Amino acid sequence: MKRLSLTGRITVLVGIAAVLVVGAAALTMDHLVDAEMGRRMDADLLTQAQALQSLVGVGPKGLNVDVAARAPHHRLLAGKALDFWAVTCANGGHVDSQPPVPRTPPQWNVTARSEPAYANVRAGHQLYRAVWFRFVRQGEAHAGSSRGGACSVLFMRPRGELDDILTTIDDILLLTPLLALLVVLLLTPVLVRRGLRPLVALGDAMRDIGPQAPGQRLRVPGAIELDPLVEHFNGVLVRMDESMARERQFAGALAHETRTHLAELRSLIEVEQRYPSGKPLSELLGEIGTIVGELQATVSGLLLLTRLEAGIESMDPGRVPLVELLDRQLELVQPTLAARRLTIVRDADESAAIVVADRTLLEIIVGNLVNNAAAYAPPGGEVGIRLTSRQLVIDNATRDLEAHEVEHFGQRFWSKHHGMGGHAGLGLALAGAAASAMHFELAFVLDAHMRLQATLSWPAVKGKE
Repeated sequence: MKRLSLTGRITVLVGIAAVLVVGAAALTMDHLVDAEMGRRMDADLLTQAQALQSLVGVGPKGLNVDVAARAPHHRLLAGKALDFWAVTCANGGHVDSQPPVPRTPPQWNVTARSEPAYANVRAGHQLYRAVWFRFVRQGEAHAGSSRGGACSVLFMRPRGELDDILTTIDDILLLTPLLALLVVLLLTPVLVRRGLRPLVALGDAMRDIGPQAPGQRLRVPGAIELDPLVEHFNGVLVRMDESMARERQFAGALAHETRTHLAELRSLIEVEQRYPSGKPLSELLGEIGTIVGELQATVSGLLLLTRLEAGIESMDPGRVPLVELLDRQLELVQPTLAARRLTIVRDADESAAIVVADRTLLEIIVGNLVNNAAAYAPPGGEVGIRLTSRQLVIDNATRDLEAHEVEHFGQRFWSKHHGMGGHAGLGLALAGAAASAMHFELAFVLDAHMRLQATLSWPAVKGKE
């Protein structure tokens, strides 16, 4: 089965809603009109019956029911051939219209009360509306007349004329909404398509957006329903551009670094083949292993950096004793410290240095900071380490570092001293990404004494403040 378009669905929903609402409104109006017309007919019947009552009980010029009873063909209300009435009194007096009432309600003169009662009475194929009530007839002024007495009056009129009017009204109330619904259903698709033009324009704008054209954003159309959709879609585009940028950056960096190391490896092999150096095989394999190790470290670092920046690196936070971790990193860098005659000046609050962090990521941060200080501090200088419950500060003197160059710290493949073996410019970038992943802060400052300070800050451990 072919699925409906959005226009078709809205048209169907509008049609169903219109049928239900207009149909309910038509039925309600029909009920109200019928009730109002019925009330007006009952009011007219009551007026006619009360006029008849006044004729019976006015006085000397009023109707003598006893005489009227003996003259049954007397016409009381001339010119009202469609109206029928009857008056019955407790003393036996009775008078009817001419022609008489075709059919009376059952026991109407017995059940009559002072309050008027109404009923529909069917006689043959004709339906009548009847009203009746009881009243007290006043005594006549001339001698010999009956004085006082209770009487009941019945007044009837055919409902045919009223029913014809109500039928005509029903037809009007039926045909007019049907025509209105037909017009609504015909106009709804056109109006819906016109109203959906911003959505069509939005679809056209989305057609040209893709990875081949980064940086594009949808223009907010100004429609209440579409604005959140466009904003969310633009957010998706931002994340897509960031992901594509990371992918392109990773691909470019990987190509550059692998090409560099592979070229170095190929050059070593070709030179050794053409001009044998006579080195032992173990030494040659050691040089090759060093190059391959650097290549592996670069690729692993790039992959980890990309995962950290994308937020997909899984973490296992726990309570890490930073003093032990720092001692381990200093032990690993001890050969470099000894070769460059560097002195460690340490000020550590060992009792407070408990950090809630991922141990692997924290080792990456501390290891890179320690290695960076050991590699770039002037020979024979000092490396300061200050540890508190909220910060780790590592500082070292510099010789030719300028303040504006500190801003580049943490960028991929940026290094003040290019060409130093084993340093591809990924260390501080990895440290910064790892710190951000754990919601730590890593900052670099060059103070007035030309000492570079690397400060790692973290949230306080609960229960330690």
